[in-house]
Amino acid sequence: MSSVSDGLADGDLVVSLGGTTIVATDAVLAQSQFLNSLRLELANWTGRANQIRTVDLLRPANWLGQDPWPDLLHAAVRLRQLEQQCGELADNLVAVARGYGYVERVAQQSAVFNGAEVAHSFGQFLRSAFFIAVGTPLGVGLPGLFLTGLLWKSTGGSVGGFEIDPRLLTNPSVVALVRVAASSFDDVAAGLAGTPRPVGVALGDEGLGLIGVSSAALGVLAAARSRGLFKEGPVNVAAVGTPTRATPPTGVGDVAARIPKGVAGQPQVRIENYGDTEHPSWAVYIGGTVDWSAAATTEPWDLTANVTAIAMQNSGSFSAVIDAMKAAGIAPSDPVVVAGHSQGGLVATQVAAYSWFNVQAVATFGAPESKVPVPPGVATLTVEHTDDVVTALGGASLIDSDDRVTVRREAFASEPLPAGDALPAHHLDRYRETALLIDASPEGNLQDFRDTVTGIVGIEPGEAVLWRGIRLPEGPSPQ
Repeated sequence: MSSVSDGLADGDLVVSLGGTTIVATDAVLAQSQFLNSLRLELANWTGRANQIRTVDLLRPANWLGQDPWPDLLHAAVRLRQLEQQCGELADNLVAVARGYGYVERVAQQSAVFNGAEVAHSFGQFLRSAFFIAVGTPLGVGLPGLFLTGLLWKSTGGSVGGFEIDPRLLTNPSVVALVRVAASSFDDVAAGLAGTPRPVGVALGDEGLGLIGVSSAALGVLAAARSRGLFKEGPVNVAAVGTPTRATPPTGVGDVAARIPKGVAGQPQVRIENYGDTEHPSWAVYIGGTVDWSAAATTEPWDLTANVTAIAMQNSGSFSAVIDAMKAAGIAPSDPVVVAGHSQGGLVATQVAAYSWFNVQAVATFGAPESKVPVPPGVATLTVEHTDDVVTALGGASLIDSDDRVTVRREAFASEPLPAGDALPAHHLDRYRETALLIDASPEGNLQDFRDTVTGIVGIEPGEAVLWRGIRLPEGPSPQ
């Protein structure tokens, strides 16, 4: 599967709208918009030139060589030609972007379908009489080993206890392969269970989406919890410190800058309140994973919550955010902007789908693909690094929504990788850099999202409060 970022320069953004409509660098789309603006300006100057020629009432009705304004006539003709050329160039650029988007979409769907075919055949192989004794443990355990192995993080450049070359996990081709593999876990299980392939296609990611990465993660939870791992429990949420003055975010860079970093013992959520008591608006920022241990602890932002969220269950981090928002005083009718990094992005999409709140805009940075459907009309910005393997753990994105703008960038296209870091492209600081590039882009869809955010929060200062959630010890496991 080809990468949309192949051949791009450092810092180039790849912008797609709705998953199928357009895929192009922000520079290409901005050039198309510039050409359209220039076309309108040329039409205006063409009209001015013709108006000036008509000022002299004594000039001949038809130009036969005696027209006192031949230069203006020539200029008007040339301006009209340039106007047409600009329009054609702009249309061609958009057409190329649309065609590229279509090809990219077909390539992704083909990769998912072919990967599913291979996975289903592998499941059937495991089902054979010789492997039936080990087939079931492998069918259930492989997704768990994959998810926990890639999500498990420790110092020294190791993942899951094994030394990992950062160039392996920070490689767009490997990330694309992981994305297809994550989408194929359910097909291994379907082959193992003897499910006919057409039924698997109809129910899986290629069809209705009733089974897929989420069902595989659900199987991991069932198997792991029987062994005391990935056990969720109730959470307690409290405000940290005193309220501070906050200025409204003016762009995506401001939004990313306010997302809390995943640090042990520190607040995981920041909630800002703007407007007045009669017309309040809110911005909610959700941090990423703090604890990567498979054994649940008092930290709700852990690996347990990651797998639970991918399984589309109520994770401890989701419960903590919902409780914090309600405790902050967010009413069902209040407009809300929600943003999150990594696991926080997963939770942000779940909050948007939670019908109790009036979420109007969502921004995610480095989050695994969520199968939770964001309601129509909610402006959604998805920011992914093509060399960030964490974004691939939710499988391939097959979401079609004109409300969703996806921005991709290779964080380490030419820059050397930092030593001793297994997942450098996943860092929040890197996504903050990309957010600043988004603000600098003149691309129209990105400008529209920024305008939506600023329209919600307004321009007057507000108040910010930090919140921390704690998973209660020995809480009952969710049913």
